Amino acid sequence: MPSSTLPKRLIKGNLPIKICLTCGRPFEYRKKWRACWDEVKYCGEKCQRNRPAATAAS
Repeated sequence: MPSSTLPKRLIKGNLPIKICLTCGRPFEYRKKWRACWDEVKYCGEKCQRNRPAATAAS
């Protein structure tokens, strides 16, 4: 089920962009992320593995 924030048909060159939480670089929507685009936070597996440690609330 496609996300409600995405249009039904995406056009190459006009794809949604997010900023990676690890490296800070922008990355574009990919077809494999169609069902979970709202949850995608990292540009790739390497950035996901090396994500910043969660800060402990003291």
